[in-house]
Amino acid sequence: MQPVEDLLREALRNEDEQGHAQVRGRHLRDDLMADLAKQTHLYALEHAADPTPDGWLIFREGIASWWCQAADLTNEEFSRLHMLRADVVKRLTERGLAYRRHPRATPLYVRRG
Repeated sequence: MQPVEDLLREALRNEDEQGHAQVRGRHLRDDLMADLAKQTHLYALEHAADPTPDGWLIFREGIASWWCQAADLTNEEFSRLHMLRADVVKRLTERGLAYRRHPRATPLYVRRG
């Protein structure tokens, strides 16, 4: 597994080469997207707390702040990754590993797979 900062930088480079302003999961190699989703899930699990009655843990920090800090992203760079973050959450949700109560909410509910 590559460090998350390398994955995010590769995603930005990939979109630059393809001429896309927004980075989307469907534009990335599947292994890169899978690795990013896996690392995001693991990070959220490690930093989650406050289990709900049904066993979900709440990751309150938010993916954006972690990605920005880990990869030293500028506001402009993160704005290009905004939809990729949504794609990662969607992938985790489809696998039953995470969900958000509201699509724009920061807290992410996670559980072990």
